Amino acid sequence: MRKLYSKGISLLLVLVFLLSICIPASATMISTRASNYLNKYDGVVTREGGGTIKISFTVIGTRVIDEIGASQIVVEKQSGSYWIPVKTYNNTKNPELSTTNDYSYANYVLYNGVAGTVYRAEITVFGNTDYRTITTSSQRA
Repeated sequence: MRKLYSKGISLLLVLVFLLSICIPASATMISTRASNYLNKYDGVVTREGGGTIKISFTVIGTRVIDEIGASQIVVEKQSGSYWIPVKTYNNTKNPELSTTNDYSYANYVLYNGVAGTVYRAEITVFGNTDYRTITTSSQRA
């Protein structure tokens, strides 16, 4: 009986020790926020038919910020194992890519490509002074 009691106490101490290791790790969790200005962002290329593709993006800020959206969208076509830029949209020539004094923004551009060609896009999203570039998955036009 004494041996069983001793093993029980030892097992209990080991469990307490293991559980106490987990507590400090949870106290130092890093925020899942993308940055001080950007909370989430995403982009996607979809086929519209007849060689046209739609490049959509969504940017969600951490709060209402001065300027939010996409600063640049570079459409690329696949050529063998390479990606070749074929069209660049920027928010200077395309002001509809961004907005001011808002919490989030979503929009799209259409690109008239060649049917059967594979395209993707590199989208640079931003919130105030924080810029992030994402590459979409590829899509056959």
